Amino acid sequence: MLKNLRISFALVAIVASTASFAQQDPQFSMNMHNKLYVNPAFAGMNDGICAYTIGRQQWVGFEGRPETYLFGAHGTFLIPGIDLRSGGGVTVLGDGLGQMHFTGVKGMYSAHIPLNIIGSDPGYLGVGLSAGMLQFGVGNNWRPSDPHWTDPTIPDQGFQATKFDMDAGIFYQTEKLYFGASMTHINGAKFTADGPSIAAGEPNWNTSFDMQSHLFVTGGYDFYLSNPMYVIKPSIFLKSDLVTAQIDVNCLLEYNNFVWGGLTYRYIDAVVAMAGVNYSPPIVPGGFKFGYAYDVTTNQLTAGSNGSHEIFVQYCLKLKKKAPVQKHRSVRFL
Repeated sequence: MLKNLRISFALVAIVASTASFAQQDPQFSMNMHNKLYVNPAFAGMNDGICAYTIGRQQWVGFEGRPETYLFGAHGTFLIPGIDLRSGGGVTVLGDGLGQMHFTGVKGMYSAHIPLNIIGSDPGYLGVGLSAGMLQFGVGNNWRPSDPHWTDPTIPDQGFQATKFDMDAGIFYQTEKLYFGASMTHINGAKFTADGPSIAAGEPNWNTSFDMQSHLFVTGGYDFYLSNPMYVIKPSIFLKSDLVTAQIDVNCLLEYNNFVWGGLTYRYIDAVVAMAGVNYSPPIVPGGFKFGYAYDVTTNQLTAGSNGSHEIFVQYCLKLKKKAPVQKHRSVRFL
């Protein structure tokens, strides 16, 4: 009697917990190109204006699989009067899992403090905050096997609620090195909704969903080989809901600042192959970065999953630094 309805609801819950090990933020594979989404302190660190988008289809083959789409943009600027290098940005997220969906919009600011803490390689320490709105919703496309059967505990009429959301982070970057730490959903938004009674004598349904704070730690370094046209770029990406944790270990090889590729191992979840190109059109200022990642599932979902696909596109326009004013004495006045 419960068949499709309860099974669908259970599958969503199982997939959700397996997908993010109790995490609620969406999964990405090309995290080394997606620092802005998890850490507002990264805003403006590219010393220019950048915009990018990511599309991800996870666990292809499963009905109700996670689908995520992200847009981000950020840039560098100086605060007049104090000459403080800063960064500002925005992210727009659409994330769906079965009947559940999230939509988020955030603006961010990062103050860049000059800091040389490793050798003589100059760098900036970014301290950032982001704030915006996060909407959580449940759809109404529930299909029970018996059309006359109802369950007041399931919001089959659907609902959605919007709450304030806030993140904070720090990010340090030099020409070759970067590392950062951030916390998302630090205000712990709580989504609740009540529905009408479905049948006489039955209670109203009540649904609640609490966003948990998430910790992200990331770092990477560029190693130039004896042939400087080749650069090895290892990185790590750790994420935790403060109860459990998951880590991505990644290594990319880039040739001539043009083509790149590599592998990621995500502990007890997937092995990821990725590749891409950097391209600067001769007639367009700035440059593009294109990337594709394919996840080979290694967890218990491998029997029904055809892997995950992720596409990344970015455009960056570097800000030209003003040339120093050259002063020369005239021979007439020597």
